[in-house]
Amino acid sequence: MKVSEIWVCCFLVATALLVFIFFNGSSFPNMEFTQNGDVMSVTRASRKLKGNGYDPTAVDLEDYRHRIDPVPSSKASIKPGPIEHGTPLNPYIPKPPSPPNHPKSDNGST
Repeated sequence: MKVSEIWVCCFLVATALLVFIFFNGSSFPNMEFTQNGDVMSVTRASRKLKGNGYDPTAVDLEDYRHRIDPVPSSKASIKPGPIEHGTPLNPYIPKPPSPPNHPKSDNGST
C-alpha cells in the first residue's frame, strides 16, 4: 500500500511542476511554447533577430515593369479574322427538334 502512495505523490508533484513550468513564462525567458492540435513544440527565441529591411519609401516603379515580355500594342493584339486554332467565334449549335404533332383523338363526341 505504501508503494502506491509514493507513486501517487510523485505523480502529483510532477504534474504540479509541469503546470508551473508551462504556465509561468518567467521560468524560461528564451523559450516559446506553442501548441498545434495535440502536439506541444518548444522553440528557442533568438535575440539576434534583425528587421526585414522593408522601407515603404524605397519602392521604385522599375521593379514592377516587365522588360522581357512587354504588353502588346492594341493594333497587334486585336486582329480581324478567324481565331488561329480554327474554332469559330460563335459556333453553330443546332436547335433541338420540335416534338411531333399528335393527331387529336376523337372521344366519340361530335
